[in-house]
Amino acid sequence: MIERELIRYSAYFKGWCQAFGEHDGIQCEASGIDWLLAEQQLGLVLPQEKIKPLYREVLLHKHTPTLTFREDCIEIGALRIALEKKQEQRALDAVAEILKSPEAVHLYLTSHLVYGGGNRIITFSNKKPLLIIYKVIGTMHVRMV
Repeated sequence: MIERELIRYSAYFKGWCQAFGEHDGIQCEASGIDWLLAEQQLGLVLPQEKIKPLYREVLLHKHTPTLTFREDCIEIGALRIALEKKQEQRALDAVAEILKSPEAVHLYLTSHLVYGGGNRIITFSNKKPLLIIYKVIGTMHVRMV
């Protein structure tokens, strides 16, 4: 099991975010998830129907619930997002690599032209985001089981 505290960021202005950049992609049809893999960085694009429940879990509670990555799902509070075991193992390995790093882990939203203008990429990175765009809003506990 791996456990860490993430530093969470929010953009100063709604809709602002930095570009994710060059990456390898994994598209999972059954789960509807797109994964973006880059050096010291992992992106997660969720299906549109999962965004509102995710915001409810993260933003409407006094304390941010723990984010848990399992072999078959991602859990945050009462929200459970199923994963495709065969396709998404590479992405879970990338999550583990980021979490095992001695460097801080940062969580923020990015964008990429390939994934549409309205989609935001949930980004886990050992690199700090651009501080001209983002401010720290707190921490979040993450674990990988």
